[in-house]
Amino acid sequence: MQFTKRTLTFAGALALAAFAGAGSAGAQELASEFLAKPQGIQASGTKAMHPPAVARCVGQVNQVVDVGFEGLRTTPWNFAMAGGGGEGGRFDPTPVLSTVVALQAGTCINAHFSALVGSAQTYPGLAPVTLFQVTATNPNGVVQHLYGHYETPYGVFAPAVATEAERDVDEHGSNFFHRVGNGPGEIPPGNYRIDVWWSGGGGAGGALAAAFVLKLYLF
Repeated sequence: MQFTKRTLTFAGALALAAFAGAGSAGAQELASEFLAKPQGIQASGTKAMHPPAVARCVGQVNQVVDVGFEGLRTTPWNFAMAGGGGEGGRFDPTPVLSTVVALQAGTCINAHFSALVGSAQTYPGLAPVTLFQVTATNPNGVVQHLYGHYETPYGVFAPAVATEAERDVDEHGSNFFHRVGNGPGEIPPGNYRIDVWWSGGGGAGGALAAAFVLKLYLF
């Protein structure tokens, strides 16, 4: 899939203009490396980080849920800005994709996410890196990221995966899973909204992407 440079350059300019007006969100100075160690900065109300042991989910798929958007979207949000959406509050307050699922005790949820990410080299106004987060939110508003993120990007607890697109566009693909139950590190059973959050990062600017797809397997 290829978009015209003219169309995306205009969209990138819109992202730059929106970002310039979003300074009230309170940008903060972060570590320069995505895989930086935690700096003791953790958003209030977040759950404890996952234990270091290797997690595991095994089962037979009994339901598949797909949600997607093939069009082009931009966000002015940057990971350095606090007060946004997702766990840790570092993402655009409006999720790029959302769906609702019922999770039963003793089961697992498996999520696959992909998107076509625009490059800062080609489209003005974008940050060098595009970050994504996939979460489960219960009816009480408690947000929990699914297993498979790096939990402290740039030294801050706001779990994310990331892509730095080269030249024009790159395909981002990531996989997540989580056990459902009442044990340590598990998601309690119940009804959940599954959201995909995103932002720019690794420098000033927002993000631009297209062809968003979230595929959920419940087993």
